[in-house]
Amino acid sequence: MEEIIEQKSKETIEEKAKGIYLEMLQIPEVKEALDILDGLPNNLRYHNKEHTLDVIRETILFAVADGALPEIIKEQAISASWHDVGYVKQYENNEPIAIKMFKKSMAYKSLPEDARNRIIADILDTQMKMINGSPYLIKDKSLYGYILDADVSNFGREDYFEKRMKVAEELNIDLNDPEAKKKFYKSTIDLLKNHEWKTESARRLRQSKKEENLRMMEREYVLL
Repeated sequence: MEEIIEQKSKETIEEKAKGIYLEMLQIPEVKEALDILDGLPNNLRYHNKEHTLDVIRETILFAVADGALPEIIKEQAISASWHDVGYVKQYENNEPIAIKMFKKSMAYKSLPEDARNRIIADILDTQMKMINGSPYLIKDKSLYGYILDADVSNFGREDYFEKRMKVAEELNIDLNDPEAKKKFYKSTIDLLKNHEWKTESARRLRQSKKEENLRMMEREYVLL
């Protein structure tokens, strides 16, 4: 009975989040960013417009699941829509470029200063950090963290391995090369091991599947 109630609660949250997502796609601050993303290079197999739409969806889902206020949900949706616009200009170190583009936008002009600063902090914190040769995603300046969890939500979803393949294609990694494949798989295992969800809702909704995905990755790595 408890599992049935929990499932119904999850479905209610997902339905509410879906409705808010459709609303957020229509607000000017989000539409402006999505229009910019139409200019992304065609060779981006992972960091494309669909990825940003996915991040917006998951950001809203996690915020709704945590009972966040409407103004927080809206602000986080705006952060999600702008976090990858820098890829239009360059691949590496694109987050500072995204911030420059955001500061020149109509969205920036329409927001109060405190909201602008929080969105900039969100964008900065989506940048992967390398510590002692290992990849980490660290919540440093971001206040709420929903976008940070949403950006890597696939870690704890059924489509993780599909997304991993797209990352390999985007990075031009030849998975037919045994050494290249082993190096790439090791880096993805390290990333999931080092990763921690920043919000309670993401832990609740995605941790179990992330652990399952990690076990599968470790099993396949042993066979390489």
